[in-house]
Amino acid sequence: MKKFATLVGSAALFAAALVPAIAATNNCTNSTTGPFSNNTCTILNTDNITVNNVNDARIYNDVDARANTGGNSASTNTLGGTIKTGDASLNVTVSNVANVNTTNITSAFAGGAQNVGGNGITGPYSTNRVLLQNTFDSNVYNSNTADIKNDVDVKSNTGYNDANTNTGPASIDTGDAWLGLVVGNHVNDNLTAIRGGAGGAGSNTAENSTTGPFSSNSVDIFNTFAGYVNNVNDMRVKNEVEAYANTGKNDANKNTLGGEIETGDSAAGVGVDTEGNINSTLIAMAMGGFNNHGENSVTGPDGDDPDILIQNTRTVTVDNWNNKCQSHNAEDLGGWWWRDDEGCEVDEIGVKNDVEVKSDTGNNDADTNTGGGSVLSGFADLMQQVLVHMNDTLTEIL
Repeated sequence: MKKFATLVGSAALFAAALVPAIAATNNCTNSTTGPFSNNTCTILNTDNITVNNVNDARIYNDVDARANTGGNSASTNTLGGTIKTGDASLNVTVSNVANVNTTNITSAFAGGAQNVGGNGITGPYSTNRVLLQNTFDSNVYNSNTADIKNDVDVKSNTGYNDANTNTGPASIDTGDAWLGLVVGNHVNDNLTAIRGGAGGAGSNTAENSTTGPFSSNSVDIFNTFAGYVNNVNDMRVKNEVEAYANTGKNDANKNTLGGEIETGDSAAGVGVDTEGNINSTLIAMAMGGFNNHGENSVTGPDGDDPDILIQNTRTVTVDNWNNKCQSHNAEDLGGWWWRDDEGCEVDEIGVKNDVEVKSDTGNNDADTNTGGGSVLSGFADLMQQVLVHMNDTLTEIL
Protein backbone atom coordinates (compact mmCIF):
# COMPACT_ATOMS: atom_id res chain seq x y z
CA MET A 1 0.00 0.00 0.00
CA LYS A 2 1.24 3.46 -0.82
CA LYS A 3 1.73 5.78 2.13
CA PHE A 4 1.08 9.47 2.38
CA ALA A 5 3.93 11.83 3.06
CA THR A 6 3.30 13.72 6.29
CA LEU A 7 3.51 17.46 5.76
CA VAL A 8 2.64 19.59 8.77
CA GLY A 9 3.08 23.34 9.19
CA SER A 10 4.41 23.91 5.68
CA ALA A 11 4.32 27.49 4.46
CA ALA A 12 4.20 26.47 0.81
CA LEU A 13 4.99 23.53 -1.40
CA PHE A 14 6.25 24.52 -4.81
CA ALA A 15 7.30 22.18 -7.57
CA ALA A 16 8.33 23.88 -10.79
CA ALA A 17 9.60 22.52 -14.07
CA LEU A 18 11.04 25.08 -16.45
CA VAL A 19 12.35 24.58 -19.96
CA PRO A 20 13.66 27.89 -21.34
CA ALA A 21 13.30 29.19 -24.84
CA ILE A 22 16.20 28.82 -27.24
CA ALA A 23 16.38 31.55 -29.83
CA ALA A 24 18.53 29.92 -32.51
CA THR A 25 19.01 29.94 -36.27
CA ASN A 26 19.44 26.74 -38.28
CA ASN A 27 20.86 27.15 -41.77
CA CYS A 28 21.86 24.54 -44.33
CA THR A 29 22.75 25.17 -47.99
CA ASN A 30 24.11 23.24 -50.94
CA SER A 31 25.34 25.87 -53.38
CA THR A 32 26.75 25.54 -56.92
CA THR A 33 26.56 21.77 -57.26
CA GLY A 34 27.59 19.73 -60.30
CA PRO A 35 25.69 17.65 -62.87
CA PHE A 36 24.13 14.35 -61.83
CA SER A 37 24.54 15.32 -58.16
CA ASN A 38 22.23 14.29 -55.33
CA ASN A 39 21.76 17.30 -53.09
CA THR A 40 19.90 17.14 -49.82
CA CYS A 41 19.56 19.82 -47.16
CA THR A 42 17.93 18.56 -43.97
CA ILE A 43 17.16 20.35 -40.71
CA LEU A 44 15.61 18.23 -37.95
CA ASN A 45 14.66 19.77 -34.62
CA THR A 46 13.15 17.51 -31.99
CA ASP A 47 12.01 18.63 -28.54
CA ASN A 48 10.70 15.90 -26.22
CA ILE A 49 9.63 17.02 -22.76
CA THR A 50 8.15 14.88 -20.01
CA VAL A 51 7.21 16.33 -16.61
CA ASN A 52 5.72 14.24 -13.80
CA ASN A 53 4.53 16.00 -10.66
CA VAL A 54 3.28 13.43 -8.15
CA ASN A 55 2.38 14.66 -4.66
CA ASP A 56 0.98 13.21 -1.45
CA ALA A 57 -0.05 15.25 1.57
CA ARG A 58 -1.51 14.20 4.89
CA ILE A 59 -2.01 17.05 7.33
CA TYR A 60 -3.61 16.76 10.74
CA ASN A 61 -3.88 19.87 12.92
CA ASP A 62 -5.29 19.48 16.44
CA VAL A 63 -5.45 22.98 17.92
CA ASP A 64 -6.78 23.82 21.39
CA ALA A 65 -6.41 27.52 22.26
CA ARG A 66 -7.89 29.27 25.27
CA ALA A 67 -7.70 32.82 26.62
CA ASN A 68 -9.30 33.06 30.06
CA THR A 69 -9.74 35.71 32.73
CA GLY A 70 -13.03 34.27 33.99
CA GLY A 71 -14.00 31.41 36.22
CA ASN A 72 -13.52 33.49 39.37
CA SER A 73 -15.37 33.17 42.68
CA ALA A 74 -15.94 35.72 45.45
CA SER A 75 -18.60 34.04 47.55
CA THR A 76 -19.61 33.67 51.19
CA ASN A 77 -17.92 36.86 52.36
CA THR A 78 -19.24 38.95 55.31
CA LEU A 79 -18.52 42.38 53.81
CA GLY A 80 -19.39 41.50 50.27
CA GLY A 81 -17.62 40.15 47.19
CA THR A 82 -16.23 41.96 44.18
CA ILE A 83 -14.91 40.51 40.93
CA LYS A 84 -13.41 42.60 38.14
CA THR A 85 -11.82 40.79 35.23
CA GLY A 86 -9.57 42.02 32.48
CA ASP A 87 -9.97 41.38 28.78
CA ALA A 88 -9.46 38.06 27.05
CA SER A 89 -8.18 38.23 23.48
CA LEU A 90 -7.34 35.33 21.21
CA ASN A 91 -6.14 35.14 17.61
CA VAL A 92 -5.53 31.77 15.95
CA THR A 93 -4.51 31.07 12.36
CA VAL A 94 -4.27 27.60 10.89
CA SER A 95 -2.93 27.53 7.33
CA ASN A 96 -2.30 24.46 5.19
CA VAL A 97 -0.75 24.70 1.73
CA ALA A 98 0.15 21.54 -0.15
CA ASN A 99 0.54 20.02 -3.61
CA VAL A 100 1.15 23.16 -5.65
CA ASN A 101 2.69 22.40 -9.06
CA THR A 102 3.79 25.04 -11.55
CA THR A 103 5.13 23.80 -14.89
CA ASN A 104 6.37 26.25 -17.52
CA ILE A 105 7.47 24.82 -20.85
CA THR A 106 8.67 26.99 -23.69
CA SER A 107 9.50 25.20 -26.91
CA ALA A 108 13.10 25.27 -28.04
CA PHE A 109 11.75 26.38 -31.41
CA ALA A 110 9.88 29.37 -30.01
CA GLY A 111 10.77 33.01 -29.97
CA GLY A 112 13.10 34.19 -32.70
CA ALA A 113 14.11 30.79 -34.07
CA GLN A 114 14.66 30.69 -37.81
CA ASN A 115 15.23 27.68 -40.07
CA VAL A 116 16.66 28.28 -43.53
CA GLY A 117 17.53 25.52 -45.99
CA GLY A 118 18.33 25.68 -49.67
CA ASN A 119 19.97 24.14 -52.71
CA GLY A 120 21.21 26.86 -55.03
CA ILE A 121 22.61 26.73 -58.59
CA THR A 122 22.47 22.99 -58.98
CA GLY A 123 23.64 21.04 -62.04
CA PRO A 124 21.73 19.13 -64.71
CA TYR A 125 20.23 15.75 -63.93
CA SER A 126 20.55 16.51 -60.19
CA THR A 127 18.21 15.44 -57.43
CA ASN A 128 17.56 18.32 -55.04
CA ARG A 129 15.63 18.05 -51.83
CA VAL A 130 15.21 20.35 -48.85
CA LEU A 131 13.61 19.02 -45.68
CA LEU A 132 12.77 21.07 -42.58
CA GLN A 133 11.19 19.10 -39.77
CA ASN A 134 10.30 20.49 -36.33
CA THR A 135 8.81 18.13 -33.76
CA PHE A 136 7.68 19.19 -30.30
CA ASP A 137 6.32 16.61 -27.85
CA SER A 138 5.23 17.68 -24.39
CA ASN A 139 3.78 15.37 -21.75
CA VAL A 140 2.81 16.75 -18.33
CA TYR A 141 1.30 14.57 -15.61
CA ASN A 142 0.08 16.09 -12.35
CA SER A 143 -1.29 13.66 -9.77
CA ASN A 144 -2.18 14.98 -6.32
CA THR A 145 -3.71 13.32 -3.29
CA ALA A 146 -4.44 15.48 -0.23
CA ASP A 147 -5.97 14.40 3.07
CA ILE A 148 -6.45 17.18 5.63
CA LYS A 149 -8.19 17.19 8.97
CA ASN A 150 -8.35 20.30 11.15
CA ASP A 151 -9.74 19.86 14.65
CA VAL A 152 -9.81 23.33 16.19
CA ASP A 153 -11.23 24.29 19.58
CA VAL A 154 -10.84 27.96 20.51
CA LYS A 155 -12.28 29.76 23.52
CA SER A 156 -11.97 33.30 24.82
CA ASN A 157 -13.58 33.67 28.24
CA THR A 158 -14.08 36.35 30.89
CA GLY A 159 -17.33 34.90 32.24
CA TYR A 160 -18.35 32.08 34.57
CA ASN A 161 -17.76 34.22 37.65
CA ASP A 162 -19.59 33.73 40.97
CA ALA A 163 -20.22 36.29 43.72
CA ASN A 164 -22.88 34.52 45.79
CA THR A 165 -24.08 34.42 49.38
CA ASN A 166 -22.30 37.55 50.61
CA THR A 167 -23.56 39.68 53.51
CA GLY A 168 -22.34 42.89 51.87
CA PRO A 169 -23.04 43.85 48.27
CA ALA A 170 -21.78 41.64 45.46
CA SER A 171 -20.33 43.02 42.24
CA ILE A 172 -19.08 41.39 39.07
CA ASP A 173 -17.54 43.51 36.30
CA THR A 174 -16.09 41.55 33.39
CA GLY A 175 -13.78 42.71 30.66
CA ASP A 176 -14.24 42.05 26.97
CA ALA A 177 -13.76 38.72 25.23
CA TRP A 178 -12.42 38.86 21.68
CA LEU A 179 -11.80 35.92 19.41
CA GLY A 180 -10.38 35.77 15.90
CA LEU A 181 -9.92 32.47 14.06
CA VAL A 182 -8.84 31.73 10.50
CA VAL A 183 -8.55 28.23 9.05
CA GLY A 184 -7.23 28.09 5.50
CA ASN A 185 -6.59 25.09 3.28
CA HIS A 186 -5.10 25.36 -0.21
CA VAL A 187 -4.23 22.08 -1.92
CA ASN A 188 -3.97 20.48 -5.35
CA ASP A 189 -3.30 23.58 -7.42
CA ASN A 190 -1.78 22.89 -10.86
CA LEU A 191 -0.67 25.50 -13.36
CA THR A 192 0.67 24.19 -16.66
CA ALA A 193 1.77 26.66 -19.33
CA ILE A 194 3.10 25.44 -22.68
CA ARG A 195 4.22 28.13 -25.09
CA GLY A 196 5.76 28.29 -28.50
CA GLY A 197 5.49 25.43 -30.92
CA ALA A 198 7.29 23.77 -33.77
CA GLY A 199 8.70 26.75 -35.59
CA GLY A 200 7.72 29.21 -32.90
CA ALA A 201 7.28 32.84 -33.86
CA GLY A 202 10.20 32.66 -36.29
CA SER A 203 10.13 31.55 -39.90
CA ASN A 204 10.76 28.41 -41.92
CA THR A 205 12.18 29.01 -45.38
CA ALA A 206 13.13 26.23 -47.78
CA GLU A 207 13.84 26.53 -51.48
CA ASN A 208 15.54 25.05 -54.52
CA SER A 209 16.79 27.95 -56.60
CA THR A 210 18.19 27.96 -60.14
CA THR A 211 18.24 24.23 -60.71
CA GLY A 212 19.58 22.52 -63.82
CA PRO A 213 17.79 20.74 -66.68
CA PHE A 214 16.24 17.33 -66.04
CA SER A 215 16.50 17.90 -62.26
CA SER A 216 14.12 16.58 -59.62
CA ASN A 217 13.24 19.24 -57.06
CA SER A 218 11.22 18.95 -53.87
CA VAL A 219 10.71 21.04 -50.72
CA ASP A 220 9.14 19.60 -47.54
CA ILE A 221 8.34 21.49 -44.34
CA PHE A 222 6.81 19.52 -41.47
CA ASN A 223 5.80 21.10 -38.16
CA THR A 224 4.32 18.75 -35.60
CA PHE A 225 3.18 19.54 -32.07
CA ALA A 226 1.74 17.04 -29.63
CA GLY A 227 0.75 18.19 -26.15
CA TYR A 228 -0.70 15.97 -23.45
CA VAL A 229 -1.68 17.32 -20.03
CA ASN A 230 -3.23 15.14 -17.32
CA ASN A 231 -4.46 16.75 -14.11
CA VAL A 232 -5.68 14.17 -11.61
CA ASN A 233 -6.72 15.39 -8.15
CA ASP A 234 -8.36 13.73 -5.17
CA MET A 235 -8.85 15.67 -1.96
CA ARG A 236 -10.52 15.09 1.35
CA VAL A 237 -10.76 17.97 3.81
CA LYS A 238 -12.58 17.94 7.11
CA ASN A 239 -12.79 21.09 9.22
CA GLU A 240 -14.14 20.70 12.74
CA VAL A 241 -14.24 24.15 14.29
CA GLU A 242 -15.66 25.19 17.64
CA ALA A 243 -15.20 28.83 18.62
CA TYR A 244 -16.67 30.42 21.73
CA ALA A 245 -16.35 34.00 23.00
CA ASN A 246 -18.00 34.48 26.40
CA THR A 247 -18.48 37.20 28.99
CA GLY A 248 -21.76 35.86 30.32
CA LYS A 249 -22.98 33.09 32.62
CA ASN A 250 -22.15 35.03 35.78
CA ASP A 251 -23.98 34.61 39.10
CA ALA A 252 -24.56 37.19 41.84
CA ASN A 253 -27.25 35.47 43.90
CA LYS A 254 -28.45 35.38 47.49
CA ASN A 255 -26.66 38.51 48.64
CA THR A 256 -28.06 40.52 51.55
CA LEU A 257 -27.30 43.97 50.16
CA GLY A 258 -27.94 43.12 46.53
CA GLY A 259 -26.06 41.79 43.56
CA GLU A 260 -24.81 43.60 40.50
CA ILE A 261 -23.44 42.16 37.24
CA GLU A 262 -21.96 44.20 34.39
CA THR A 263 -20.44 42.30 31.51
CA GLY A 264 -18.12 43.48 28.79
CA ASP A 265 -18.56 42.85 25.09
CA SER A 266 -18.19 39.54 23.32
CA ALA A 267 -17.08 39.26 19.72
CA ALA A 268 -16.17 36.28 17.57
CA GLY A 269 -14.90 36.30 14.00
CA VAL A 270 -14.38 32.98 12.27
CA GLY A 271 -13.30 32.31 8.69
CA VAL A 272 -12.95 28.84 7.18
CA ASP A 273 -11.65 28.82 3.62
CA THR A 274 -10.94 25.66 1.64
CA GLU A 275 -9.56 25.66 -1.89
CA GLY A 276 -8.57 22.62 -3.88
CA ASN A 277 -8.51 20.83 -7.21
CA ILE A 278 -7.71 23.93 -9.24
CA ASN A 279 -6.33 23.20 -12.69
CA SER A 280 -5.16 25.89 -15.10
CA THR A 281 -3.84 24.71 -18.44
CA LEU A 282 -2.64 27.31 -20.93
CA ILE A 283 -1.42 26.18 -24.33
CA ALA A 284 -0.38 28.76 -26.92
CA MET A 285 1.07 27.21 -30.07
CA ALA A 286 2.28 29.05 -33.13
CA MET A 287 1.01 26.51 -35.62
CA GLY A 288 0.28 28.79 -38.54
CA GLY A 289 1.14 31.96 -36.65
CA PHE A 290 4.65 32.04 -38.09
CA ASN A 291 5.92 32.17 -41.68
CA ASN A 292 6.35 28.93 -43.63
CA HIS A 293 7.88 29.54 -47.06
CA GLY A 294 8.72 26.82 -49.55
CA GLU A 295 9.80 27.49 -53.14
CA ASN A 296 11.26 25.89 -56.25
CA SER A 297 12.55 28.82 -58.25
CA VAL A 298 14.06 28.97 -61.75
CA THR A 299 14.00 25.25 -62.37
CA GLY A 300 15.52 23.70 -65.47
CA PRO A 301 13.69 22.21 -68.47
CA ASP A 302 12.42 18.65 -68.67
CA GLY A 303 12.73 18.10 -64.94
CA ASP A 304 10.24 16.30 -62.76
CA ASP A 305 7.29 18.34 -61.63
CA PRO A 306 8.59 20.46 -58.73
CA ASP A 307 7.01 19.38 -55.47
CA ILE A 308 6.35 21.58 -52.43
CA LEU A 309 4.78 20.22 -49.23
CA ILE A 310 4.09 22.27 -46.10
CA GLN A 311 2.35 20.40 -43.31
CA ASN A 312 1.40 21.66 -39.85
CA THR A 313 -0.08 19.17 -37.39
CA ARG A 314 -1.22 19.95 -33.87
CA THR A 315 -2.60 17.41 -31.40
CA VAL A 316 -3.65 18.54 -27.92
CA THR A 317 -5.21 16.39 -25.22
CA VAL A 318 -6.12 17.74 -21.77
CA ASP A 319 -7.64 15.48 -19.12
CA ASN A 320 -8.96 16.95 -15.86
CA TRP A 321 -10.11 14.48 -13.19
CA ASN A 322 -11.24 16.00 -9.90
CA ASN A 323 -12.45 13.84 -7.01
CA LYS A 324 -13.01 10.81 -9.19
CA CYS A 325 -10.79 8.43 -7.17
CA GLN A 326 -8.30 8.44 -10.05
CA SER A 327 -5.14 9.84 -8.44
CA HIS A 328 -2.14 7.64 -7.76
CA ASN A 329 -2.87 7.38 -4.03
CA ALA A 330 -6.66 7.39 -4.10
CA GLU A 331 -6.89 3.95 -2.49
CA ASP A 332 -5.82 5.48 0.84
CA LEU A 333 -8.83 7.80 0.93
CA GLY A 334 -11.32 5.52 2.68
CA GLY A 335 -13.90 7.29 4.83
CA TRP A 336 -13.67 10.59 6.69
CA TRP A 337 -11.47 9.46 9.55
CA TRP A 338 -7.83 8.45 9.82
CA ARG A 339 -8.04 4.82 9.00
CA ASP A 340 -6.58 2.42 6.51
CA ASP A 341 -9.68 1.43 4.61
CA GLU A 342 -8.91 0.14 1.17
CA GLY A 343 -10.57 1.78 -1.76
CA CYS A 344 -11.91 5.21 -2.49
CA GLU A 345 -15.57 6.19 -2.62
CA VAL A 346 -16.39 9.27 -4.68
CA ASP A 347 -19.20 10.30 -2.33
CA GLU A 348 -16.82 10.26 0.66
CA ILE A 349 -14.24 12.69 -0.66
CA GLY A 350 -14.50 16.44 -0.95
CA VAL A 351 -14.97 19.00 1.82
CA LYS A 352 -16.91 18.64 5.03
CA ASN A 353 -17.26 21.60 7.38
CA ASP A 354 -18.60 21.21 10.90
CA VAL A 355 -18.49 24.72 12.36
CA GLU A 356 -20.00 25.89 15.65
CA VAL A 357 -19.47 29.48 16.74
CA LYS A 358 -20.91 31.22 19.79
CA SER A 359 -20.65 34.75 21.11
CA ASP A 360 -22.35 35.14 24.47
CA THR A 361 -22.87 37.89 27.04
CA GLY A 362 -26.10 36.47 28.44
CA ASN A 363 -27.19 33.80 30.88
CA ASN A 364 -26.38 35.99 33.88
CA ASP A 365 -28.21 35.55 37.20
CA ALA A 366 -28.74 38.14 39.92
CA ASP A 367 -31.47 36.34 41.87
CA THR A 368 -32.76 36.15 45.41
CA ASN A 369 -30.96 39.27 46.64
CA THR A 370 -32.41 41.23 49.59
CA GLY A 371 -31.19 44.60 48.29
CA GLY A 372 -32.17 43.97 44.68
CA GLY A 373 -30.34 42.62 41.70
CA SER A 374 -28.96 44.31 38.57
CA VAL A 375 -27.66 42.85 35.32
CA LEU A 376 -26.13 44.99 32.55
CA SER A 377 -24.65 43.03 29.69
CA GLY A 378 -22.49 44.20 26.83
CA PHE A 379 -23.11 43.42 23.16
CA ALA A 380 -22.47 40.09 21.52
CA ASP A 381 -21.09 40.23 17.99
CA LEU A 382 -20.47 37.26 15.73
CA MET A 383 -19.02 37.06 12.23
CA GLN A 384 -18.75 33.72 10.50
CA GLN A 385 -17.65 32.93 6.97
CA VAL A 386 -17.29 29.49 5.44
CA LEU A 387 -15.95 29.33 1.88
CA VAL A 388 -15.33 26.33 -0.33
CA HIS A 389 -13.66 26.67 -3.73
CA MET A 390 -12.91 23.43 -5.50
CA ASN A 391 -12.94 21.65 -8.85
CA ASP A 392 -12.08 24.81 -10.79
CA THR A 393 -10.74 23.97 -14.24
CA LEU A 394 -9.50 26.48 -16.80
CA THR A 395 -8.24 25.21 -20.14
CA GLU A 396 -7.12 27.68 -22.78
CA ILE A 397 -5.75 26.54 -26.13
CA LEU A 398 -4.68 29.15 -28.66
